[in-house]
Amino acid sequence: MKKITVLLVLVFLTSAFSYGQTILIRPDAGIGYLFADDIGEWTTYYGLKIHLSANEFQRYGIIVNHLFSPINDQVSYLCTGLMIEQVLFNYFNMGIGTIGYINLVQIGENPFGLYTHLGFEYKFSKCFSIVASYRSDFIFRRHFAMYNAFQLGLNIQL
Repeated sequence: MKKITVLLVLVFLTSAFSYGQTILIRPDAGIGYLFADDIGEWTTYYGLKIHLSANEFQRYGIIVNHLFSPINDQVSYLCTGLMIEQVLFNYFNMGIGTIGYINLVQIGENPFGLYTHLGFEYKFSKCFSIVASYRSDFIFRRHFAMYNAFQLGLNIQL
């Protein structure tokens, strides 16, 4: 599974360089709360977002995260998907996407979901900016799950 994810990221980056688009790489991490009928606990995540710029204020790309619980080893998901993002008024950042949640503990239970975030983006220079936002995931599984998190990311523009 890790080989497929790495291959998809490499194909995405090579196609971006061949078209000469601006690439935005955002390593991010966060802490939040996951709740459903059978789950209710604090979780953390870390991951990477890779965006291509449609214009100065709109982006599209892929997201790869690992969502897990440091308390309970029964909650561990590899989250991958497509997303779009827009920046309004030079600071307000919002995004939405569809995400697949690959369960790393219970084989066969791989739900899908909807990812959204609202936040603040501040540019330090042309190549670096920081993003602080509120993330919500709607995970459509047997027992509907909702994940809310505060996330912090660092943008690196190539």
